[in-house]
Order: sequence, then C-alpha cells, then structure tokens
Amino acid sequence: MSEKKTLSVAVLGLGRYGKFTAKALFENGVDLLIADKSEETINQLSDIAEIAVACDLSDPDAVEKLGLGNMDAVIVCMGSSMDPSIMCIMVAKEQGVHKVIAKAGSERMGKVLKKIGADEIVYPEKTMAQLTVTKLLGR
Repeated sequence: MSEKKTLSVAVLGLGRYGKFTAKALFENGVDLLIADKSEETINQLSDIAEIAVACDLSDPDAVEKLGLGNMDAVIVCMGSSMDPSIMCIMVAKEQGVHKVIAKAGSERMGKVLKKIGADEIVYPEKTMAQLTVTKLLGR
C-alpha cells in the first residue's frame, strides 16, 4: 500500500494575500515553508508551518538558505515589491523548483516576473473583481 506524498509549498511574503494563501494551504494538509521580513508575522503564523523563517527576501544569500529546491512549488506573494519577487523567483528556478507562482501588482510587473521565470502570474484583486461581477450578474 503506497502512501500519497504530501505536497510541500513555500509561501514567500506574508502580507494579506500570502497569509490567506498559507492558511488555506495548511487547512488542505500541505507542508509549508513560510518566510517574511517581519519576525512578528512569522511568530504569528509559525504554528501552521513546518518551517517558518524571518529573513530579507531581497537578499539572494538569505533566499538560497531557505532550501527552495526541496519544495514542490513556491508562491511569491509580494505584489508591490519587484526586487524581492525577482530574487525569490530566480533562486527558486536556479534550485530546480518546477512550479513558481507569483503575485503581481500590475500587468507590467507580471510581464517582468514571467520573463524572470515565474510559471504562473496571479492578480488577486483583478481575479476577485471578475468573480464579484460574475456573481452579481448571475453568470
């Protein structure tokens, strides 16, 4: 009898989107690595993660030490911060992560992150606006 492997995901950047994402993944049984610059935020969420690290996500050495290559996927959640997003995507790809999803705060940022190596770009505000309109109009 074979056991199903638990998915391991890193959530980098724990603003509103990152927190909701990390909590939803935890509730669905995913093994989490979380990282954010705020030690207070890390302490608040450390009980949902296998690994919780406070670090500067724009520092390539700090990001490399996270061991992202051991993750099945990495979600970069810093939609308004281009430099840390770029650094996290580059390191994740260099370490062999197959699925990197990145939040973008604008279409231009999304294009840059895609060129850097993100496999998928998400625009949470745009997506939720479309969902709200769809629900309102009953479509």
